[in-house]
Amino acid sequence: MRARLLSLNVDKSMSFTRFQARLVSSLNLYIDDDLGTEQFEDIRAMFMALQNALENDELIITVVDSRNYIRYKNALIQAFGNEAEQNSAVLNKIETVDELDDKRKKAFSTFPAAATVFVSDDGFYSGFGLENGSQCVLCLPIDNNRIDKILRDGVIPFLNNTFGSQVKDDNKTETRKINTEKVEIAVERILKSKSVVAINGTKNAEVLKSCGDTVKGFNNAFIFTPHVEDKGNVNVTEYTAQLAKVSLDLSSANIGACISDIYNTGEVKYICIAVASEQSAVVRKLYMSDNETDYEFVESAALELVELIGEKAIGLRSVGIEITDEPAVENVITEKDKKPAGKKPLVVLAIILGIVVVLSAVLGVIYKTQGENGELGNFLSSIFDKQEEQTTNPENTTEKPTIDAPVVETKGKLKFSDFIVNEYLNSPYSTLVSKDNPPEFITVNGKQMDAKEAIARIITAEIDINNYSVEAVKAQAVAIYSSLKYRNNGFVIAGVEISEVYPDEVKLAVDSVFGEYIAYKNKVALAPYHKVSANQTMDVSDYLPHLKSVKVDGYPDMSAKDYKTVLEYSGGDVKGALLQYDSSLKLSDNPSRWIVVNDHDGAVSSEAGYAISVNVGDVELDGLSFRAKFVGEALLPSHCFQIEYNSVKDVFVVTTYGQGYGIGMSLAGAKYMADNGAGYKDILTKYYSDITIVKEG
Repeated sequence: MRARLLSLNVDKSMSFTRFQARLVSSLNLYIDDDLGTEQFEDIRAMFMALQNALENDELIITVVDSRNYIRYKNALIQAFGNEAEQNSAVLNKIETVDELDDKRKKAFSTFPAAATVFVSDDGFYSGFGLENGSQCVLCLPIDNNRIDKILRDGVIPFLNNTFGSQVKDDNKTETRKINTEKVEIAVERILKSKSVVAINGTKNAEVLKSCGDTVKGFNNAFIFTPHVEDKGNVNVTEYTAQLAKVSLDLSSANIGACISDIYNTGEVKYICIAVASEQSAVVRKLYMSDNETDYEFVESAALELVELIGEKAIGLRSVGIEITDEPAVENVITEKDKKPAGKKPLVVLAIILGIVVVLSAVLGVIYKTQGENGELGNFLSSIFDKQEEQTTNPENTTEKPTIDAPVVETKGKLKFSDFIVNEYLNSPYSTLVSKDNPPEFITVNGKQMDAKEAIARIITAEIDINNYSVEAVKAQAVAIYSSLKYRNNGFVIAGVEISEVYPDEVKLAVDSVFGEYIAYKNKVALAPYHKVSANQTMDVSDYLPHLKSVKVDGYPDMSAKDYKTVLEYSGGDVKGALLQYDSSLKLSDNPSRWIVVNDHDGAVSSEAGYAISVNVGDVELDGLSFRAKFVGEALLPSHCFQIEYNSVKDVFVVTTYGQGYGIGMSLAGAKYMADNGAGYKDILTKYYSDITIVKEG
């Protein structure tokens, strides 16, 4: 079937690579190997490509980031000439969200009348499909948190109904009913142990994905990472182990896994499957029986891998080749070892042998065969950019003892305060208050660590390590825990800057309030904070009622050293940056009109405040999006700013007030309150309106 994937992905705050890998692996049964993919950064270009696809392709998949999804959905309805109606299932899910007004509820719940709606878990950013004879158009959100539900319960049944469940096998199709019992048992074990499994996206991983598409919880237990073919000078057994480890390193999972291609020795066909942890990998080599087709063999191997993963999740010792850093004998296959893999059980090499592999080379062997500029090197560079490492390294910590901790990479990472506002911009959540026990671990940037230690490191990355107040640290710890719980994803975060060291007093402060979070109307509340406000915090109570504008008596923010920043940029640099972001921008001949603040909240004065509306050329943005998406946190300390153009020097002078997004708690204000006798609960109730503080466990 001819298929095309069109993506509009202006929002760079999430992993599009992971999203695309998950999407393609789920839909591979319905598309040819030569899936056409195109990426765009504006809706007009996307629609031109869509028009071409409608003339040539049978399945058209359009995916759009959450910042543009509603606008694209409405444009699609108009372009197709469809009548629009509100979907009752979506409306029922979002009806109880107090933060949404009627206008936004209507926007989220409106779809083409003829569409099949794919309802997400919470109703927000639900997808839909349109069928026209033998042609289908899908419209899906780029959203790693919602896509699993949309695919499992919406898209796949929709495509099965339209095209039938067809599996490709050597140019013939066959419809098969997959026995999911092993998958269900493994998923139950994985979820019960609070594990996440990353599967390397080899060709045969697509069959494994099809084994679990109808199993509840499968997409919460498994994620699929990209595959790069780079075997190097290692045998198949080692290579499969390496790929399992690569998936572990490229994800936030704690178990990595891989199923290889089918290899043919001339006498027998075989597949390797591998499951990896940080310390080692277990590999099994499976042999094909004479009466099996290739697809049957891959499917049985996939089910064997799922079973092996389930054993790993609950800590069972698994039979197979164990790859560690211990040197051992060469892996030799004798004639009696060459047994076929029947339906049940598959025969494996039952001898635990070492392979001459240094553990670090599980990733490194592949990388070193080509070097930094090889295919894998380029791939890794595309995911982990090459910015200078930015870790908190205080010059003087003698007065307040610190605890050494392992080095954690912070390349291109955001401060947690910026990270959590990006979450607010992208996804509304609604999590009921619970009495669960606090988690023992939090996974940060792919590394699982003690939960209290993780929060202490996050805090230390944003405070002055030699000048802080314990009660303010407690308030920050509660805000962080509340925001992590609000995200409702098992306390897994990525892309956040954390510190290598932290003061002992910070850890003790975290310990004393660990498990406490803020709630608004019996729901866990998002608790953003920032370093310094622009005299007062920003009011976003139209969306989140507990986040009203707050000013602390004594105006502590105005006396902070980071309160006011003056920056200069050349006209050429500004123009280049604007056009690099959006080449279709229409810029005036008068540079003073390139960036214009239309409206602000007057936080500083009648001349300056947090920007509410900003015009960039002919495009209008809200102030939050202007800083987050258009300019970036690193280039604009705050979206409370004034901008002037000096035509003589061809220079833009930007004066900013405050540090951060200005929403929620000001760390400068919290410290001032703590220094003047306020407790952490006083601070929290000052900055977050009408909230209660809940203790878990």
